[in-house]
Amino acid sequence: MGKPQNRKLQKQYQKEQSAAKKLKGNSVNSQKEPGLVFKIFKVILLMALPVLFGVFGLIMFPITNGDNANTTVTASSTSERSAEGYCVGEDCPQGKEPTIKPSQHDERTPITLQRKDKSSSTSDMDSDIPPEVRDFKATILDHLSIQDIVVDDRKVQAVELTSEEGRKGAATRVYQYDGFLSDRECEGLKRVHQRHVAETSEQDAIICFDGIHTLQKHLKDAGKNMQMSRKDFTEGTTCLNASMSSQLKSSFHWSHSTSFYPGESKFSKTFEDRIYQATGMLPSNGGKFQVTSYPRGIGYKTHTDCIVGYHDKRDRYATILVYLQDVEKGGETQFPELGISVTPKKGRAIVWNNMNSAGQCDPLSVHTAAKVEEGHKFIIQRWYYYKNFFQLGKRAGEPPIPSRNPGQPRVSCDEYEHGSCRWYDEWGYDHVTDYAAQKHSLL
Repeated sequence: MGKPQNRKLQKQYQKEQSAAKKLKGNSVNSQKEPGLVFKIFKVILLMALPVLFGVFGLIMFPITNGDNANTTVTASSTSERSAEGYCVGEDCPQGKEPTIKPSQHDERTPITLQRKDKSSSTSDMDSDIPPEVRDFKATILDHLSIQDIVVDDRKVQAVELTSEEGRKGAATRVYQYDGFLSDRECEGLKRVHQRHVAETSEQDAIICFDGIHTLQKHLKDAGKNMQMSRKDFTEGTTCLNASMSSQLKSSFHWSHSTSFYPGESKFSKTFEDRIYQATGMLPSNGGKFQVTSYPRGIGYKTHTDCIVGYHDKRDRYATILVYLQDVEKGGETQFPELGISVTPKKGRAIVWNNMNSAGQCDPLSVHTAAKVEEGHKFIIQRWYYYKNFFQLGKRAGEPPIPSRNPGQPRVSCDEYEHGSCRWYDEWGYDHVTDYAAQKHSLL
């Protein structure tokens, strides 16, 4: 439709057009406003989503104080834990230290972790700990009370071993008792040990290491030119599989250790009572009893029985070692920093403290089991702990890995510079990688 020619009509037309434009503008604005409102609403919704999901999560998965107040680390869960946000050992409130099963072959101080949660009450924390652990009262062993004793109507005298060549300032003291065990007792322990080793050795042992570097060094010593990596360990462990272990058994040499625990034999009571009379060390601070035999050419490298710089007091304060037979040549127990060397003699016991009265490991307590050059060496030993704990001296369960047959023994080759390979009739957790990583991160 064209514009009207009449001026009056033109003015009227212009007014109508102007009104139409305003109306159209209003219509357009009214269409734009819902889009703007929607955008604003969407932004608000996006900002609120995390809050909504958080509330939903709390409703569906409520947090309970009991589940988070305390955490007992097991071998299967250690990889999911970290030291951050936890207290360790003596940093934890007294009596609130749930324990993990200790290493079975050496009963090192178990790792204990406890989550720091200020919102959790003491009662919440206690409810997660078994009563026997919660109520356990630790005893402290911080000195030896050495004295002469009588065995089978024989006076057994304590003699302190010293040397002018020893370094000054050592906290470690070494004492010797000749005739601490009778010939009958020595022969009985040897006989049971040998029979058990023979029966258990019907199956080849699975060989484990503390890491790939130790494996490689042992292979080098054996003259084996084999390229091996962590992939050769069975999943979740630092152990070779049964087939590879059997293949390499002739290339490795080791001592043999068997263990028994308090209450498992009448002798355990007789022995620990005699130790208490001679040293004042309470049976409750003692671990298991370990009988070890060393064939010709085998010893144990220089080491300490406690861990130098360890933060926890639940460590080996003292050691008692008794020789079960004479050794034709070699096999001495040597304390290089103290200038002391003890020759194996049937029934002879040596006792020494590894830690000072404050519960600190004395680095001058290092000692060596010299290689047997002729004959065969047998000993029985027991470690006593500065601060005892609930699991100490109790036979613990064994880890499910590595895969093995019932009763199959293991060989542990640890700390190449300070240890040796040793055969064991029981399994511990030291070669479970999750456990080992967690333990080392806390030392």
